[in-house]
Amino acid sequence: MALGAPRPTSLAGNLAAFIIPPLVLNGIIFGLGWNGNTAPSPYLPPCWLVGTIWMVLFTAMGAARWILVRGNSGTWPVSLLAFLCMIYPLYTLGLSSEKIGLAGSIATAAVAIWVVARLARGSRTAAALTSLVLAWLVFASIELARTMRAQGTL
Repeated sequence: MALGAPRPTSLAGNLAAFIIPPLVLNGIIFGLGWNGNTAPSPYLPPCWLVGTIWMVLFTAMGAARWILVRGNSGTWPVSLLAFLCMIYPLYTLGLSSEKIGLAGSIATAAVAIWVVARLARGSRTAAALTSLVLAWLVFASIELARTMRAQGTL
């Protein structure tokens, strides 16, 4: 089954392509103990819920890609954003530097702004689904910056 094939089964293919890799990555993150025991900010949800939120966001991106495929629109912006979101834990958790994590979070949010704006020209539904990622990235960036400021590291 081709991911770009405009037939009913392509929804399952697109969702699987966007859900299985982050599910595996979440397993690795929790297996390596990168998830920590508590959220770095009292305003962020517990770490296990953050992983769940990301799974919902990847599902939304997979659905957005499927909508774009059905409308014969370019899908690479959503795929680029999904890739950046896949490596998000590496620069926010894996490098153990809050400053690098904040810079990466802001850069990913900037890409998300561009993707949402680009998608809005062709599919408002795909743009709306992708804007959920943007909302989460902005929230997480603000909370990380707030925590860093409170700790005196920003």
